[in-house]
Amino acid sequence: MADLAELKRYFEDAQSLTSDARRESQIDGDYYDGYQWTPEERRALRSRRQPDLVFNHVRTAINGTLGVIKQGNTDPKAYGRNPEDEEAADVASKVLRFIADKANFDSVKGDCSKDFLVTGTMAALVGVVGEEILVEQIRWEEFFYDPRSRRQDFKDARYMGIAKWMYSDDVAQLYPDAKGALDNAISGSAPLSPDWTFMDRPDDAGGIAWVDSKKSRVMVVEIYHRDEQWMRCVFWSGGILEQAVSPYLDDKSRPICPIEGQSCYVDRENNRAGIVRDMRGPQDEINKRRSKALHLMSVRQIQEVVPGSGLASADVARAEAARPDGVIPSGWQLVPTGDMVSGQLALLAEAKSEIERFGPSPSVLGRQSSDSSGRAQLVRQQAGLTELAPVLGGIEEWELRVYRQMWNRARQFWTGPMWIRITDDQGANKFVGVNQPDPLGYGPANNISTMDVDIIVDTIPDTANVQQEQFALMVELARMGGLGPNPGMLLLEASSLPNKQKIIEKMTTAPDEAQQQQQMLQNQRNEAIFAAELENKQADTSQKRSTAIKNVADAQAKIMQAQPVMPPATGEFIG
Repeated sequence: MADLAELKRYFEDAQSLTSDARRESQIDGDYYDGYQWTPEERRALRSRRQPDLVFNHVRTAINGTLGVIKQGNTDPKAYGRNPEDEEAADVASKVLRFIADKANFDSVKGDCSKDFLVTGTMAALVGVVGEEILVEQIRWEEFFYDPRSRRQDFKDARYMGIAKWMYSDDVAQLYPDAKGALDNAISGSAPLSPDWTFMDRPDDAGGIAWVDSKKSRVMVVEIYHRDEQWMRCVFWSGGILEQAVSPYLDDKSRPICPIEGQSCYVDRENNRAGIVRDMRGPQDEINKRRSKALHLMSVRQIQEVVPGSGLASADVARAEAARPDGVIPSGWQLVPTGDMVSGQLALLAEAKSEIERFGPSPSVLGRQSSDSSGRAQLVRQQAGLTELAPVLGGIEEWELRVYRQMWNRARQFWTGPMWIRITDDQGANKFVGVNQPDPLGYGPANNISTMDVDIIVDTIPDTANVQQEQFALMVELARMGGLGPNPGMLLLEASSLPNKQKIIEKMTTAPDEAQQQQQMLQNQRNEAIFAAELENKQADTSQKRSTAIKNVADAQAKIMQAQPVMPPATGEFIG
């Protein structure tokens, strides 16, 4: 267990040994924000009545890179280490996507990526509140680390932590036992080890490093350090508030530091920087050469034709030359400055070309050849990202480590049954149960604590243009009959229409009303035709029967007419 003096020494070493690098990172942030002239330079420009113009190419280049990162699709995916782990790997992939959605990881990644590119270092803490897994950005000015760490991923760091100003009453509410010491510190404690790079923004605390008596605040430090195993401590200048073994475990159930950090560049003095550090020179040249060219084009220089031949004094000649409608006195002439203006503009164009190399090329941003095919644009985008590959690779490595921390948190803290909501390709919600009880008594189903998987991050480039091209080809193929007599459903599934899933469900599950009415009318028509045919048959049969009866009666009448007439009987005997 570390004592307070040792813990304070960790933090003060990080303060003092990284102070110069942090000041340079502050300047890098100023360049991104547009503060690119020093106070002395601004005063010099204003004394010449020149505007201190800023043409911020740094922000444009950084925002373009952040746009590429945001549009690039990344997806955590788990792979089983054994053939029988395939189903578990699928569940693990869905668990990671669910955690990332709940933690709003895309937004956190964007904020951290800006710190990575501008000030040089990004960090996040993967923690747990109850059963909710959180990924919280650590702002670069609140993040401190072992100054002797040389690796970009801080894996050789002995300690890392967060230093943050907190109001004393908030600290006392979290740690009631420290209230008396906090009140004493606020009322009479002297400041220690001033370092303005750890101050709040705006910087109005007067250089106080541990106690801000004016605002009743103290610097509270949460540190994770290695002492045979990873420990977690929370302290301030007056005492230790918490100290215990780190509550978070790795995949081998060992205590681990939950902070994941990454730096863009690390020099031989362990100073850390982002890509803005290399852009400051070209950006200064752009501003100053633009200002110089503007000055040369707006101010006329004069000289005497022959020394001593000027009829007016130099001040009068200079004043006339400065006026838009001024008349140059006799004996004075203008000095041509067109060659100097051309030289300044040529160097300005070169500086612009140099600084544009630090951002995504126009082909990556889709600003060229918009009428070409999607496949061609994708090839150009991949080629344009080549120079950014080392930078983007650092962000991808950090993202992978964060996902692995998420998985370790889920395995450790998700012990009860829960349901994971996922969204399929069509946007429909589905649910997957984890740690569900098994009715047969063989243990919980989808028990994530026993899943043995490897986690990777699939990086998928933006393929919207390619998808549009493929959909257009499918439409042409459908027109030629290549997709069958009824290609509507295939085209609908391949399209990017909004609410596509609802349309598909309506077409596949509910019959069309017009079709129902048409079928009803057809049934009524068939019934009417059948009734008419039956009636015709019955009438024809009745007519034939009547004709047959009449024919029989006529035949009987003819037979009766053909027989002889017998005499009536008289009763006499004739012999």
